[in-house]
Amino acid sequence: MSIDCILFDLDGTLLDTSYDFAYALNRTCKHFNAPHLRYQDIRKTVSQGGLAMTKLAFPDLEGDALEEKRQYFLQVYFDNINHHTRIFPGLERGLTLINEKKIPWGIVTNKPGWLTEKLLSGIPFPSTPLTVISGDTLPVRKPNAEPMFKAAEECGIEPAKCIYIGDHPRDIEAGINAGMKTGAALFGYLPESAADGDWPADFFFDTPFEISEFINQLK
Repeated sequence: MSIDCILFDLDGTLLDTSYDFAYALNRTCKHFNAPHLRYQDIRKTVSQGGLAMTKLAFPDLEGDALEEKRQYFLQVYFDNINHHTRIFPGLERGLTLINEKKIPWGIVTNKPGWLTEKLLSGIPFPSTPLTVISGDTLPVRKPNAEPMFKAAEECGIEPAKCIYIGDHPRDIEAGINAGMKTGAALFGYLPESAADGDWPADFFFDTPFEISEFINQLK
């Protein structure tokens, strides 16, 4: 097995952003007089994006009324984006090993660039990612293969020698579409609808520590 580059999904794989999302969404609920939401319910929805989280809070709304709430929610999140967000415990060692082994690495996320840039500016990674592909970097996003190809190109590694690790079936699909190895981060924000058949990954990681152990075995 030859893996020369490691690409990560962001929310629910590389960073635990769920607490700041939960804070922002419940602030939005309070502002619009909607019921308070349980953290665990929000956590399961994070990887589905801002619209899905807003819909969780306002299930009866559509169109402009829902979009108003989504924009408010995203602004509150932007303003409070780094209060509780951290690298997943156990993954710090893996990122240090990536730096020590000089393995090219990067991030491919569907998170919009204005949020991605603000979020990453407050995270002390052991080394800077060679590529960050956000949801609006290209005209298409995951599970389309183009963001994956772009990330591999910017890391200088052919896709077949990359692994993409993510916590949503869409991430595995994106990696497969690009001809990459794939890893399922089963500790992430898995949707309740995700069944075993949705995860045709090459590797399965029950904890962030297992990703670090995997990286330790490379090269």
